[in-house]
Amino acid sequence: MNVKVWCEAENKAFLESEIAYYLDRVFGAAMISCAKTEADLEFRVTEETGMDHIQITMAHGKGVIKSNSVVGLLIAVYRFFHEFGVYYIRPGRKNEVVKKQTEEDFQQKMLAIDETASFRHRGVCIEGADSYENLKDFIDWLPKIGMNSFFIQFENPYSFFKRWYTHEFNPYAEAEPFSTEIAQQLSDKIDAEMLKRGVVHHRVGHGWTGEVLGFSSKYGWESGLTLPEDKKPLVAELGGKRELFDTAPILTSLDFANPEVGNRMTQLIVDYAKARKDVDYLHVWLSDARNNICECEKCRKEIPSDQYIRILNQLDEALTKEGLDTKICFLLYHELLFAPQTEKLNHPERFTMMFAPITRTFEMSYADVDYAHGIPEAKPYVRNQIVLPNSLEENLSYLFAWQKMFDGDSFVYDYPLGRAHYGDLGYMKISSVIYRDIKFLKNLHLNGYISCQELRAGFPHNFPNYVMGHMLWNNTRSYEELKAEYFGSMYGEDWQTVTKYLENLSAYSSCDYFNAIGDRLNPVLSARYDVCVNLAQDMLAVIEKNTTETTGQQKAEWKNLGYHREYVVKLAAALGLISAGQNEAAQKQWRDVLDFIRRNEMCFQQNLDVYRVIEVAKNYAGFRL
Repeated sequence: MNVKVWCEAENKAFLESEIAYYLDRVFGAAMISCAKTEADLEFRVTEETGMDHIQITMAHGKGVIKSNSVVGLLIAVYRFFHEFGVYYIRPGRKNEVVKKQTEEDFQQKMLAIDETASFRHRGVCIEGADSYENLKDFIDWLPKIGMNSFFIQFENPYSFFKRWYTHEFNPYAEAEPFSTEIAQQLSDKIDAEMLKRGVVHHRVGHGWTGEVLGFSSKYGWESGLTLPEDKKPLVAELGGKRELFDTAPILTSLDFANPEVGNRMTQLIVDYAKARKDVDYLHVWLSDARNNICECEKCRKEIPSDQYIRILNQLDEALTKEGLDTKICFLLYHELLFAPQTEKLNHPERFTMMFAPITRTFEMSYADVDYAHGIPEAKPYVRNQIVLPNSLEENLSYLFAWQKMFDGDSFVYDYPLGRAHYGDLGYMKISSVIYRDIKFLKNLHLNGYISCQELRAGFPHNFPNYVMGHMLWNNTRSYEELKAEYFGSMYGEDWQTVTKYLENLSAYSSCDYFNAIGDRLNPVLSARYDVCVNLAQDMLAVIEKNTTETTGQQKAEWKNLGYHREYVVKLAAALGLISAGQNEAAQKQWRDVLDFIRRNEMCFQQNLDVYRVIEVAKNYAGFRL
């Protein structure tokens, strides 16, 4: 079977390679490039503007697939092949489920799809420990599940690559060659992967405060450094001293009453924007710490958000003088949750507001809040004495206060797969919360969602991200339909047995407990963790049966579920002990968890971020390294 194809897009070569690959995988067909008048399938980017929009029509073996953006056309291509039975269940082509089709299937297919994305911003931000392959596969996966954006924190992904290639926290693995130069080479390759897909490019975030002091943002949370004497006037005064906060530039706040700080920061950002015109949204954030705001006499006269807005206006003016239309993302986070009292953005059309409720609970959704009676007045700012809220109600009070002074483009920058998911042993509660959050998002007047998360968040499955992508594309999808589509392709005939098991694990575990929300001593939760152990032990026979009887990708998934079952037995036992107050016994059990995930990391490398689960366990859940 031969299929004649005509393409018109900026990324034509890449697009044709993808079309050829899936024509071969699905139909065993060869793709032949041809003139438009001879084509069986026509692929093109239209000149229409606005939200990503796709149109797919097909009848009698002739089809037209088009979109108004480069990434939109790629989304349409993957959607086209999904209609023929391709399921993109995890990052990486090897993890796709493909149902073979015939030439007759191709000829008889009737399609009439005309859809516009529900939200403008649909993406993920890098966290955790990642190899180049992890990052490349994840970016490749984004348009397959309807997403259009990727955010690389800092100047490049050095911090995230370093954690993986040095195998931090895993003494069983040998460190691999790694350097600043290697990180930059890999970063350049990742930029090329984003560009050829038309993925909307977000960049930097934290780090500008360190850049002002002469420290590169590429090193992320680097610490143990000393501030030169000549830079001390630029740094926040705390307790009468001006030093790096916890010896880390990224955590250090500045003296924003000093005009040299604003001038330096503005020039650094303008220079970056001039050099990196491939960056669509440049994130300008302050330090990644709280209660470290300058206490000098001048700074005490205003709150940090007013100083922040003044610098953003200075930046806007400088970018305009340079003729740069770079979009700037500003952040509602830590002290910046508190809305400005006097300042406003002069040209709000340049800016996108990003609401980042990093300490929120994930045991409930935005949809569960009592908006008529439950939203308090936003608390007044008290310098260096803030306590970040866990409740959605208080977090939203800060968002609503900001929205009174800014009604421009905005999205939520949320963290369901950044820490909380490790506490959800079945990943089903977190999937449901993501679904309901996104379904409710327009009620909050937010135009999208970027998830700050580990890329290796698929243990035992990637349903949370699958739900996220599909709901951001079409927020009317049914949760039950998504569940059947995903798990049916992943596990085959016994998929409902698996989902019932996973939902029970989720019901008896806690996102919040692992994330240090709530009392550490919790006998009720301890008993529930015992139930999780029993559930996982009882699942062994089902996993053994299906691992034996299935083939291909489904066999691989059942095998992965087997590793996850053993992980649950060990981790739930440790959590049961620590929540019962049996701390020493819990630490011994945790050693068994550590041994298991370290020793077997390469068996489930893409699915579980061993570095990050250990980091979260020691910083939040109460376990020792």
